Amino acid sequence: MCVATIPYFSEIIIMAFSCDYCGHRSSEIKQGGGIPEKATKIHFTARCPEDLNRDLFKSDTVAVNLPECGIELEPGTQGSMYTTVEGLFTQMIAHLEKTNPFGKGDSAGDMGKRF
Repeated sequence: MCVATIPYFSEIIIMAFSCDYCGHRSSEIKQGGGIPEKATKIHFTARCPEDLNRDLFKSDTVAVNLPECGIELEPGTQGSMYTTVEGLFTQMIAHLEKTNPFGKGDSAGDMGKRF
C-alpha cells in the first residue's frame, strides 16, 4: 500500500498485490482524505496523438463525457483507476464489449458466414 498526493486534487491510496506462487496480480486505487467542499470540473481536449499519453486519475465518483463519440460514463462505472487518456479509452471499450453483447450487432457471431 502506498499513499500519494496529487496536486490540486487530494490523496490517493494505491493498493497492489502480487502472488509469487500463482502469478495473480491485483491493483486498486481509492481516493483518500476527506471529501472536498467543492467539486472540480476538468475539460480536456486532445489536439494531437501525444495528448493521449497524458496521465490521469479517474476516481469512482467521476462522470466522463465524450460528446464527439456520444459516450457518457456515470459515476461508479469502472471504479477508480490511474492510467493515461488512451488507457481510459481502451478500458472503456473493453468494458463495453464485455457488458454489451449486442454492441457489435445481434449477428456478431455470424461474421464469417456469407450469404
